[in-house]
Formats: sequence, structure tokens, C-alpha cells
Amino acid sequence: MTSMFDQYNKTLKREEHPPDISSYNEPKNTGYVSVRIRSEEQPIFSKQKMKLNLPHDILFMTVCNNWLVTLMSHQVILRLFLLQPDRQDEVYLEKYLAGLKVSNLFLDPLGNHLLISLTPKSTGFSPELLYLNRKTNKPKKIEKFKDHEVTAVAFNYENKLDSTTGSILIGTSRGLIFETEFGVDGDKVQNNWKQVFDVGKGEHCPITGIEFHKVPKTTRYIILVTTLDRLYKFQEELRVEEKSPYLQNIFNSYLSVPEHIRDFHEIPNKLKYSKLRFNYDSATKYPKYFGWLTDPGIFSGEIDPIAESHQFIISNEIIPFPTNAEANTATTSESYVAKRSFYPISFVLTDFHVLLLYTDHITAVSLLNYQTIYEEYFTEQYGRLLDLVKDTANDTIYAYTSKSIFRYKVHNEQRNVWRMYLDKNEFELAQKYSQDNPAHLDIVLVKQAELFFQQRDYMKSAVIYSKTQSSFEGVCLKFLEINEKEALMTFLRNRLEHLPAQDKTQITMLVVWMVELYLTEMAHNVDNQKVVLQLQKEFDTFMNLPRVEECSRSNRSVIYDLLASHGDNFNLTSLTTVNKDYESVVNQHINQANFSKALATLSDQNKPELYYKYCPILMEEIPKETTSAIIALGKRLDPVKLLPTLVSIDGDEHVGEVIRYLEFCIHSMGCTELAIHNFLVKLYGRDRPDKLMNYLKIQGEDITMVHYDVHYALRVCREHDVKEACVFLQCLLEQWHPAVELALSFNTSLAQSTASRPIERDIRRKLWLRIAEHEIKGKDDVKQALELLKDCDLLRIEDLLPFFSDFEKIDHFKEAICDALKEYNLKIQEQRKDMEESAKSAERVRNDFQMFRNRSVVIGSDEQCAICSVYLLLKPFFVFPCGHKFHGDCLETELTHHLSPEEARKLALLKQQLAGTQAQLDTASLNGTKMSSRDQLKAEIETILGSDCLFCGEIMVNSIDQPFINDWEKVNSDWQ
Repeated sequence: MTSMFDQYNKTLKREEHPPDISSYNEPKNTGYVSVRIRSEEQPIFSKQKMKLNLPHDILFMTVCNNWLVTLMSHQVILRLFLLQPDRQDEVYLEKYLAGLKVSNLFLDPLGNHLLISLTPKSTGFSPELLYLNRKTNKPKKIEKFKDHEVTAVAFNYENKLDSTTGSILIGTSRGLIFETEFGVDGDKVQNNWKQVFDVGKGEHCPITGIEFHKVPKTTRYIILVTTLDRLYKFQEELRVEEKSPYLQNIFNSYLSVPEHIRDFHEIPNKLKYSKLRFNYDSATKYPKYFGWLTDPGIFSGEIDPIAESHQFIISNEIIPFPTNAEANTATTSESYVAKRSFYPISFVLTDFHVLLLYTDHITAVSLLNYQTIYEEYFTEQYGRLLDLVKDTANDTIYAYTSKSIFRYKVHNEQRNVWRMYLDKNEFELAQKYSQDNPAHLDIVLVKQAELFFQQRDYMKSAVIYSKTQSSFEGVCLKFLEINEKEALMTFLRNRLEHLPAQDKTQITMLVVWMVELYLTEMAHNVDNQKVVLQLQKEFDTFMNLPRVEECSRSNRSVIYDLLASHGDNFNLTSLTTVNKDYESVVNQHINQANFSKALATLSDQNKPELYYKYCPILMEEIPKETTSAIIALGKRLDPVKLLPTLVSIDGDEHVGEVIRYLEFCIHSMGCTELAIHNFLVKLYGRDRPDKLMNYLKIQGEDITMVHYDVHYALRVCREHDVKEACVFLQCLLEQWHPAVELALSFNTSLAQSTASRPIERDIRRKLWLRIAEHEIKGKDDVKQALELLKDCDLLRIEDLLPFFSDFEKIDHFKEAICDALKEYNLKIQEQRKDMEESAKSAERVRNDFQMFRNRSVVIGSDEQCAICSVYLLLKPFFVFPCGHKFHGDCLETELTHHLSPEEARKLALLKQQLAGTQAQLDTASLNGTKMSSRDQLKAEIETILGSDCLFCGEIMVNSIDQPFINDWEKVNSDWQ
């Protein structure tokens, strides 16, 4: 028997790596939904025959957790682990079947525990129950269940042990429900059992299905029990987890409930059988919904995953069986079709379909629209189909006949679910199952939007239309034709949010259109302020969207023109402010004559250069505020660049503010620009002459230090007849005579002070003579003339006499003449004293010269040269009045370094000439003659050498800043 699985093992390995037949032709990404077409799409249900060489026919089969258990016709149970085909064994039941036959097999979800139900073949025998653990191949009889035919078993899905089943429920052919637990202890089977409920009340009422589950994350339990015509529901919350048996507590509250008010569904059933099947959540293994095979069809119900209420079945419906007209009759034998039964003998549930098993074919019906989507007939060579079973561990479905086993795989069964939900107008579910296919999702959304449009729910329709790829123009026309502006705006706004960022053109178009619509709506509702405020709020929200902000900044001129065309100055100003487009903001304020707001905008921004552009207008309209603003900016503004603005304005108030700003620039900022100072001089001279002299005095009287053009200032002052300033400026230009002449024309005191300013005595005297002439001529006021003599010490009475008339009496000048004579007498006496002192000084000098001629110095024999420290008398020497004594050659050597280049050349030339006369000197000595030229040369050399003492004379003083050592490298080498 071990060799019959060899072929199955090979088949399993091929199935672990199936060929890829689901490749897609990927289209290029164009930004729109594209339909991807499978090159070779697999069917939803695919069948594969398991290649097992079975020596005998199959009677029963079950599969759980990849453990396949079959009962063969020769009463042998085969156990096979599908993932490891070599793990298989055989269990012989022949010795347990005396007068009995197997009626069913029940395998727990983990494949560890197998219950074998036995029924008698003939009278005289009683039903029995066998228990077979996966760890052993010896079944054990359960004596406590003798006389009870087991027809349904509810295993414990929370049990993870292989040594015990945990608490389970067992249903019998008489409608009795037992709670029990099977476990293996060596060779013995331990079990506790207790009858917990009776649905038959002593009558033959076989239980055809039973199952219980604990609701996830709760202590609530639910139980479903089916008979031929009833579906019973039990539930209870077990507050404390008790030891087995504890499931009986679920039934306690139902024991006293009368039969007619018990919680059950009753469906008349002509069939002699029924089946209960579940479809489980793949993660929690908690049932999502169930199916109950009855006469009318499959009674299906959805189970509440939370089960907070007593009605844990939240919806139910009957799925009708396909009729003969609906069935696919593609077969070669008409008689074979006629023989088939209308009712299925078994079924299993998938997520979206129910597979119905007939004796000769399998049909798959959609749970959503009850349409047959798959049907396949089996040839007679395979034998009659016996049952469908499902492995809940991996959702694999198995169908078997007496000779063969078929495995069904489910491939993407939700592929058409979206369409079914769409046909039922269940749009949320349709969207859920079409999320992985943009084309399907778009179809769902379009139909949903159209439905809302037909129902006149235009806002919802617009929102959904914006998510689709429907024609943009078509959708817009839909809303325009019925004049639904609000829905249209909703569609455009949402469509804008879903556009890709790179689609700049369409984004710009939508933004501009939305702005146009908002402005139009606000204009149409101008009389209804409440509506306008709501629209304005929506418009502000729209403009603050990041994508809209970016678009408005990129196309600001278009948006601004649109706002301006509607005359919406409020939004235009707000938008320019949000975009920090200060130039546009200022323009808007100026166009609206809001000059103060325009100035405030300029003050808030960080672009001082805009002042140069807008100051001409602002200075004209609000000069005081504008001046204060530009003063506040200080050095951030260049006054020279503002000059065109300042020059162009006129008016007394404007001039005052311009002067205030120029004074700030000069006095606070320290501006030295010639143009600024000249302009201020002009304004002072023209409008504020009283301030001009103060400005000129602050600038100072040094023409090289002033910051204005003196000649320009003089022209301005002459033009505007500012005489005092003219005098001041002429003095700066040292135009003394014109200055005095001008001053004499209006202020004699100013003329006198001006005449005293020149440095040159002659100029001052001439200026004062001009003042005297101006004051005396024509007046002959002797008293005033005498006052001039007191004010200026440069004038004498004789200087003033020519200015008086010839008829003036001398008596008027008697006192002044006497004073002058006295002064002259005093000066004569002082001159005489000075002459006498000079004569005495000359006599003293002559005496001193005479004394020096007779002066002598005594030289001792031990006197030494101050330079070489050798006895002085050994060589010619020099003696200086200070007492220093030097040899002639020593003095010459040291003195040469301190002589100027000219003196050094002269000394070298004299020495050369002296050496040239030496031969002539010898000849002249023999002849007894004298060489006066030689003595003259020698005298000149001595004059150079003896001009000053080397140590204490001018030579030493001039060399005080000279270093003692010049060649440090030589000194360092000598010291080393």
C-alpha cells in the first residue's frame, strides 16, 4: 500500500511551483485609467485530479489541516499528510464492525482527533462510536455512546492540543446533544459526557449539523444546530471559564423555554437529508456566514463578528438551486442529463460562491446574484460523486467519488464581485472590490454619480463625478444645463484636488474658472449679505488651498485682472497681501485712494526699493506720514535716490516735510552727499532763510570741511537776497572786499567783524580804512571816527583825516592828535633804549673774542685718544673746547660715517689733492720756499674734521636714533 502515493508525491511538487499564467500587458502611464487585459486568465474554479492509485473504492473522506482521511470499501482507514506524502498509515476497522457499518467520519480542525460513527447493518445491534487519535492506529470504542447514533460533531476550534479534544458537542439521530471531551491516556480513552439539550423531545429528529464558536475577544459563545427542517440558535456569555463540561451553561437558559417560542428558523424540507456548512475568516477562523441545505435552496445567513446582541445572525436569504433550464447541458448523453437530480447532495461555501455537488456534476452559484458561473460534469468512469469537503486551514476544496479524489482551487473569485454589487447598486461594496482595478472603480463611481444625478442629489453627484475619469466637459455641461452652479463648483474644486501636480495647464484653467464662478455668484447675491459672507468664506478657503496658492502665485497677473474686471477690490487687496505681492497691494490701495494703507503696506514689507517708486505719490498726498515712514527706515534708504521725489513736490507743507527729512539725513545719519546739502541750502535760502545761517555756522568756516558747494550756495543766497549768508560765504571764499562792501550795506557791525577776519595785516588795514571811509564821508562825525580808532589798532588819526572835509576844525582832533604824539614819543624812547642795549651787546662780544684769542690748553704726556686710548702726543691730534681729544686719523675714520655724501666727497678730494702736493712739498723744502696751497688744503681738511666734537656735538645728537649694531649676523657668528 505504501507505493500508491508515489505519483501523488510527484504531482504535489509540480503544484508547489505552478506555471505563471497570469501575466499582464502593462500599458504606459498616461495619467488616465487604463484597462489591463490578462494574456491568459485562469477560471475561478479549477479542478485537478489527485493521482492516487487506490486499490479499493472510497466510502467516506474528510480533510482537515492538510490531513486527508479516507475510509475504503475494505474497511481500512487511510491517513495521509498532504504536505509530506510519506507520512501516511492505515488503520483496520474490520474487528470493530461486526454487524455494524460506518455511517460518517468526523475529523477535528487540527486533524488530530477522528470520530467514527457506526450504525447497525441489521437488527440486534446498537450504534457505537469509535475514537482514533492521530498518534495511534488503534481505535477505541466509546462505551458511553453505545446506542447513540452520532450524526454531527461540533469540535472545539480553540483547542490546540493533540492529546485531548477539549469540550465538544455531539448530536445524535434522536435529536440529543451531548457535551463531552475525549483524551488519550496510554491505551485508555478518557471522556466525560453529559446530555445538555434535546431538540427531538423523544422523537426521531436527527441532528444534521452542529457547530459552536467563541466570539473573538469576548466570553460569548454561539451555537448553531440544524435538523432536517429547523435551524436552532443558542448563545450565552460565560463569565468565568469553567472546567469541562462548561458548554452546558449555554443551554441552561433554553431548557425552560417552550418549544414554540424557541429561537429557531423552520423551513419545510421534503429531502431526507440536510447539511450545515460555514465559511470562515482566514485570520480568526470565526465564521463569517453559514449555509444550510434545505428543500427550497441554501439558507444562508451572515454572522455578526461582534455578536453583541442576541440576534447574532444579522441577515439571511435563500439561495435557490439552479433549474434544468439554467444548467449547462453540454454532454453527450441525453439520458444521463435526465437522470440527474435537481437537488444537490452536498455543498461548500467560499467567500462569494456556493459549490453545489450533484451525483454527476458540480455547479458554482454566485452568492450575490444567484447566477451559475461554473458547471462541470464528471464522466461515468470516475463513478458517482459522493461529497464535497473543505479544509478550513487553507480553504482547499475536495470532491470525491468512489474511485477518485479531485482538488479544487479558487482563483481570484472576487474578480467580478464589483460588477454584481454594482448591478445591485451597492456602491460601497462595489468600490471595495474594485480598488485594485482603476478601470472597474471608475465604472462604479460613474454609475453612482449618474444615479445621484437622476435622484437630483447634485452635490453628492458632483463629488463622485470629480473622482472619475468622465469627460470633464460633459460633466460640466450636465450641471450648466440645469443651472446648478453650486454643484458645478463642488465638482471643479474636487477635480482640482485629484489632478496630478504636473498637469499645470488644467490646474490653471480650473483655478481661473473657479475664481470666475465665485466672483459671479457673489455679484449676483450682492443684496443678500448672508449668502455673500458664506460665499466669501468658501472663496477664502478655496484660495488658501496649497495647489491654488501655488497656481495664483504663478498666474497672479491673470487672477488680478479677473478680480479687477469684477471690481472686487476687497479680494484683490487680500489676495495680493496673501501672495506678498506688495507692489500690487500698494497699487490697489493707491487706486482706491487709500494712501495711508498703501504706506502701511510699504512699511510692513521688506523691500525698501519700493519707496523710490511710490514716494512721489505718497509725498504728494500724505507728506507728514510719508516723511515719518522714510525717516523710520533710516540708512536702509538712499537719500540720493529719493531726491527726484523730493525735488518734484511743492507747497509749504511739503517743503517743511522735505526739510525735516533732509535735516534728519544730515544731522542724524551723517549724510555728506553734496546733492543733499545743496538741496537743503536751496530750500533754506528760498523758504527758510532764518535757518540758513545756523546751518552754515554748523558746517564751519573751513572751506575744505564743508559738504555743500560754496559757489552754488552763494548764487542761491544772492538769488533770494539772503545778505548775511552772502557775507558768510564770501568770507569762506576770501572775497573780503565784496563781503565788507555788502555788509556795510545793511550791518556795520557785521562789516567790522568781517574786516577783522583776514590774517594779513595789510588786508585788514585796507578793510578798516574802507569802513572808516564809509562811516566818515558825508557824516563828518568826529566822535564816531574816534570810536573806530578804539575798535581797530591798525588805524591812526592821520589815516582818518583825509576822509574829513577841509573845513573841519582842528580843535575837534586836538585830543586825538595829542594822544598820537604821546604814543609816538613813547615809541621813540623805546627805540632809543633798544639801540643802547644793542651797543652794549656788541661791546661784550668784542671782549669775548679777544679773550678767546689768548686762550690755551695744556696737554699732559699721559693724555690718551678718546677713540683708540693710545697716548695722544704720539700722533697729530684735535682738542675740542668740551675737553674731548682725538687723534687726527682716528677722528677722520669715525667721522667719515657721519658725514653727508657731499662732505664725504669733498673730504676725499681734499685728501687726494693734499697727497698730490707732497712731492712738491719736498722740493720746496730743499729750496727753502713755502707752499701756501698745501697749507690751505690742510686747513680745509682740519675745518671739516674739527667742525664739531664727535661725542657731544651735533653729529652725536643727529645719530641718536641709529642702532648700535647693524650687522647682527656677523656679531652672532663672532659670539659663537
